[in-house]
Amino acid sequence: MSKPSTMLSDAFGTLVVRMVGIALMFVSTTVTARLLGPAEYGTYSAALALALLLASLAPLGSDRILVRNLSNTKCPLETGREIAIAHLCTALVATCLLCGSLAAWLVSSLVLDHQNWARTTLLAAVMFVPLTVTYLRQWLAIPIIGSRRAVIPEQTILPLVLTTSLLLMAAAGWNLSATIVAATYAIVMGMVWIGSLQTGPIRSVYRAAWAAIPNASGLNIRRQLQDGLPFVSVGIGSVLSQSFLPVVVAATCGFEQTAFFVLAYPFASLAMVPHGAVNLTIISRCARHFRQGEFTEADHAVRSAATMMFLSAAALSLSIWLVSPLLTTLLGTDYSMVGQLLPALLLGVIVDCLTGPTIPVMQTMRMEKTYSQALFAFIPIQLCIFYWFGKLAGIEGASIAYLTARCLWNIIVFTAIYKQRGLLMLPYLRVTQAFHENPPILEHRIRRRPEQSLWKNSSVPDVTVAPARAA
Repeated sequence: MSKPSTMLSDAFGTLVVRMVGIALMFVSTTVTARLLGPAEYGTYSAALALALLLASLAPLGSDRILVRNLSNTKCPLETGREIAIAHLCTALVATCLLCGSLAAWLVSSLVLDHQNWARTTLLAAVMFVPLTVTYLRQWLAIPIIGSRRAVIPEQTILPLVLTTSLLLMAAAGWNLSATIVAATYAIVMGMVWIGSLQTGPIRSVYRAAWAAIPNASGLNIRRQLQDGLPFVSVGIGSVLSQSFLPVVVAATCGFEQTAFFVLAYPFASLAMVPHGAVNLTIISRCARHFRQGEFTEADHAVRSAATMMFLSAAALSLSIWLVSPLLTTLLGTDYSMVGQLLPALLLGVIVDCLTGPTIPVMQTMRMEKTYSQALFAFIPIQLCIFYWFGKLAGIEGASIAYLTARCLWNIIVFTAIYKQRGLLMLPYLRVTQAFHENPPILEHRIRRRPEQSLWKNSSVPDVTVAPARAA
């Protein structure tokens, strides 16, 4: 059984790294916004949001299968083979996406004469390839070297080098634009990715993966792609529902208004730093509990995680709201609207943290089909909410739309998880209970729930990868 104290220790280590990274990202965002101005920064932000969507789609679910399988196997041969197949699948899909992005750029530029969107598409194509390999390295690193060490390159080194590069170019007299910043970001990401491969365990598994490439048959790749399809919605779900929002806001309110939303959202997201840290820490734990049929331990783990997430988010949201008047001084008068968007965005963040680690649970407990169905039903509704709220009240309406959408989404996933797995995705009313070593007895709930058979060792599918197939 995984002790809550161990989970707290792992989460705290990851949290420290993420806090440092958030501070550096805060500086990087502020510097970039000041150097570019609202219009150019809005264009760059929309392109980055589109690149994030493409980077999440490129693995086509193979990254989620990879982290699940690496959490349950220690064999170096199987580890190398799994990593090789995941990268080959990603390379195939990424090539298709890159060609599609370039085709969209040509059509927007030459046929439709939408120059702003053509430029946005081209910048997204420039950034999404290094984003893809960076994300894939991070996913495979989590079960190998731990979540804390896995996130260090992207969380700390990347924003530090990017900010330094932009300041040096500005000091040299460069007239920075969205194009220059996007190209710089892509180059820096490539450099950080190469540097991250120098870590001993990561270098070893990549060498094993390189040696395993000749043995990765087309049949294994096709099976990996087929088995990964149900995980596609898990991979792009959070991106579509949150990170992709700048593109939606740009289409509704314009690129300059998008800059206000894009700046306000990271400030609000500071309250979600513990949420991300705990999510990374609990992925492997949820996979083990589900595989071994440990219902009580899984329920206690997710409720403990929800307690940590909610309390920290509430405290950080209050602090951010209290200091929000200083943002105008920090960002400049051109961005005075940012502070007015924060209250609704902060409430949306608190709602997300209230239900705890929903994504790790659905990812590791074979709820990817349910997630897909819920997501495909929710995304059109969210787009409609943003469109109508944005049309009625502009950028302030978009912030209210965010809060409304997050409430709706969390109700959907909370209900689905409770019905199918019996897990109560809510914080403990007694905070101290979250840090008890022994979870409370939940046999009464197990007896009355028809889904209890899912948790027995005899009926839980073995997710350990057999040598003959990839997933």
